Amino acid sequence: MLKENYKNLLPDMDSWLIPRENGMLLSDYHISILQRNGINYLEYGSIKELLFAINDILEEDDNDELEEVAKDLDEKNYYKNVNK
Repeated sequence: MLKENYKNLLPDMDSWLIPRENGMLLSDYHISILQRNGINYLEYGSIKELLFAINDILEEDDNDELEEVAKDLDEKNYYKNVNK
């Protein structure tokens, strides 16, 4: 895969936001944390819906990694959708 060929030149590619099958911009890091916590991002139609699911989990369980992903997604969603 092309990504693997450039991994040595650009080691932080896991943090790049990539358009996914459902139209969401998520990094490989985001997806790995979501998967590790049993969240399939493909089941959600928007970042907002995904954030609701993440927050439901965070209400019941203290999870620093998942909280970090939620904050990151919330910030990106805010700046993307705020009228300027």
